Amino acid sequence: MDQRRGDGPQRLPVVPEQSAPPPPSQPPPSQPPPSQPPPSQPPPSSSPRPDATGRPVASRFSWRRLTRTPRGAAGLVIVVAALLLWPFAGWSVIPWIAGFGLLVLLRLLRLDGLLRGWVLHLGGLVVVAGLMLSTGPWAWALAGSIGMLLAGLAQLPAWRLAAVGTVLVVVSGAGFGFSSYRAAEVAREVQSRAGDPLRIQLGETRPGRVLPAMVQGVALDDADPICRLLSPGAETAILAATRAPDCAAAVAELNRRLPAGAAPDQQALPEPQPIAGGGWQVDACETSWATAAGRAVGRVLIVQADPAVQRYAVSGFAPC
Repeated sequence: MDQRRGDGPQRLPVVPEQSAPPPPSQPPPSQPPPSQPPPSQPPPSSSPRPDATGRPVASRFSWRRLTRTPRGAAGLVIVVAALLLWPFAGWSVIPWIAGFGLLVLLRLLRLDGLLRGWVLHLGGLVVVAGLMLSTGPWAWALAGSIGMLLAGLAQLPAWRLAAVGTVLVVVSGAGFGFSSYRAAEVAREVQSRAGDPLRIQLGETRPGRVLPAMVQGVALDDADPICRLLSPGAETAILAATRAPDCAAAVAELNRRLPAGAAPDQQALPEPQPIAGGGWQVDACETSWATAAGRAVGRVLIVQADPAVQRYAVSGFAPC
C-alpha cells in the first residue's frame, strides 16, 4: 500500500527564538523641580579647620576682625591713646595704678557683671584721663597726630591720611616744643626768685653796713656776705661784669682782680646818701670794690628790703 504523506510523523512548526528582553534601564536621578530652593547647607563650624595631619589649625589674628566689633574698636583706640600719651606724661605709672585699682574695686563689689564686658574699657578710660591731666593740650594734639600718621602708614600705598598726619605732627610738634620751652623759662624764673626771702632775712641792719660787707667779702674771697645782699637784678649785673656762671664764681673773680696784699679799706668807706624816689646810693668808685668789679658798677644802690624786719640789700648798680 502506498503510504500517505500524511501518515508519517508530523513535524512541529519551527518557532523562531525570541531574544531576551533588554534589562530595564535605570531611571534618571530625580532632580528637584526648579521652583524649589536648594537644600540648606549646614552652618560652618566655628571650630578651627584641621590640617593635612588632622590637627586643628588655629585661626590667624586679624586687625580687621578685631575692629569690626564695637568693643574691639573702642579697646584698640583706648590702648593706642594711652601708649601715645604715656611718654608726654613723663612715664608716670600713677594713672595705670588708678585704672588697675578701679578694676579691683569693681571686682570686689561684684559690679563688673553690670558692665557687660566693658569693665576693661572703663579702666582704660581712667588711665587715659589720668595721663591727660598730667599733660597739656599740645601734648594731646601731638599724640593724636602721631596716631593719625601711624594709621596712614598702615594704609600705604594710600598716602593721603599719612600726608595729613605728617603735617599735623609737624604743627603740633612745634607747638609742643614752644610750650615746653615757655614752661621751662617760667620754672627757671621762679627758681631764680626763690632766694629773695632769704636775702631779705639775711640783709644788713642799716644801709651803712652794705658796702663794708661787700668790700670785706671781696678781700677775703667770701661769697656769703655779698651774695646774700644782691637782688636778682644786681646779681645779673655782677655776673655780666665778671663773666662768671654764678655768684660764688663772681666773688672769686673779684678777689683775683685785687692787687696782691691789698687789705680791706673799711676805714675810709663813704656813707650812703638818700636819693629821690626812695633808697640810698653809695659812691664806691674810689674803693677796692670798683677796682675789682669795674667802674661800670662803681655806684651801689641800696633799698630797704623788708620794713618789718629792718633789712637792707643791694637793688642794683650805676656807673661812676
